[in-house]
Amino acid sequence: MTIENARHAIEAAIHSGDFKDMGVAVFKAINALEERIKRLEEEVERLKVK
Repeated sequence: MTIENARHAIEAAIHSGDFKDMGVAVFKAINALEERIKRLEEEVERLKVK
């Protein structure tokens, strides 16, 4: 899930008042952010080597 998709899922859950969906969406957003951070850290390491 992309960060943008996760944001939309959180917003939809908030508007519907569905706390279970909100929790799932937040968890997916955290995972997406962790993946993005990992990719950025790898890119920084590659750039340091050059």
